[in-house]
Amino acid sequence: MNSKTLIASLALVAGIAGITPIVQAAQTSSEPSVQSTSSDRQLKVNDRAPEMYQRKDKALQNWKAKGLKAPVEQAQWVQINDKYVMVMITNGTIVEMQPVER
Repeated sequence: MNSKTLIASLALVAGIAGITPIVQAAQTSSEPSVQSTSSDRQLKVNDRAPEMYQRKDKALQNWKAKGLKAPVEQAQWVQINDKYVMVMITNGTIVEMQPVER
């Protein structure tokens, strides 16, 4: 392999390696998530919501007026930031998320 071919190959590999992190950073998940109020992590379906959202006083009493379906047994709708989140009262598991309609 001559030096021109080697230099061209190395330049190509370096260019691809430099672009890869940019492309990966631009990809976004289509899975709904909401920012936790008690930590810096994003909560998704099947994650455990902060314990305070398992309390009855956090339940949305007017979930039907907000266009939400009836919560499953042992669950309640709560609002966490910009999402309505159905949370299991028994263990805090997030069952479903819906965006807040503005």
